Amino acid sequence: MNETLQTFKIDRGIGQHNSNDYFAVLGLPVTADASQIRKRYLSIARNLHPDVSGGSPEERHRACQYLAKLVSPAYNMLMQDRERHEYSALLKAIAKRLVKRELKMTPKSEIAKRLLHSPSELHYLESVEEIAKLQYKSLDKVLEYTAQLSELNLIYIMYQEGFHPSLFEAAQGSSNNREPHPVASQARPSTRQLSARDSQKGDISERSPQRVQNQLLLAEEYISKSQWNMALAELRAALQLDRANSKCHALLGVVYLNQKLMGMAKVSFQQALKLNPREPLALANIAKCTNAPSNSTNLDKTKKGSGFFGWLGGS
Repeated sequence: MNETLQTFKIDRGIGQHNSNDYFAVLGLPVTADASQIRKRYLSIARNLHPDVSGGSPEERHRACQYLAKLVSPAYNMLMQDRERHEYSALLKAIAKRLVKRELKMTPKSEIAKRLLHSPSELHYLESVEEIAKLQYKSLDKVLEYTAQLSELNLIYIMYQEGFHPSLFEAAQGSSNNREPHPVASQARPSTRQLSARDSQKGDISERSPQRVQNQLLLAEEYISKSQWNMALAELRAALQLDRANSKCHALLGVVYLNQKLMGMAKVSFQQALKLNPREPLALANIAKCTNAPSNSTNLDKTKKGSGFFGWLGGS
């Protein structure tokens, strides 16, 4: 099959806002260091080598084109410390600009949609690894998988700069398919069992403060069990009903803090304090966005005893 390989245009993710996504080309997260970059490049180069890729003369030529015009330029850029740092700064500037514009993100790939609604560094790294395993196995799908990786990279860098769909009303539909956690369903058969999915049903007149309160209660239960994604689902649904709820923003900050998404946590705490300068959760936790230990995943969970409210920063 003939294919024009002159430009290798990626029109999704970071590729929409910058001419190149070098990390996506190499199937790497934007956090990759020099050793990871070199290891990945050598793996791709072996895979694309004519003696390994096999196939017809046309397919071998295509493999060489990908290596020479796509992979090697990305490697040469990212392996130089100065260039890599400047490029990372460019990506950060792009993310800041898009967050400021309150972009409504609409990724095409399912894996990017899942990351958009369940953001965490671990989820991001796992998603990149999943696609990277497939990226150069089929020459026909190299650009498609690279575009998916670029979507993942864009979502991650924007989350690092404080983006989350609940604030900016990103139009995504995957939350409609969410199910309540089975443990919570058994423990709360009353109205407190209301899920994020249920909150999107019914007439707008039914969207009362009590419904928001129910969702916050359920989110607190999920937080107490370290079920971060479930808590995020409830909090985002609550914000759709009441964007001026300072406690909801503060709880979002707690979730992001425990997912090590410090930029997002800081934005959430700042929004909570903007709405209510005395919001206790925000006051107790905002300093941790810059002072949190890097090797801690459940911040202060054991430091203040086993009580849930003690862990959240209450007295």
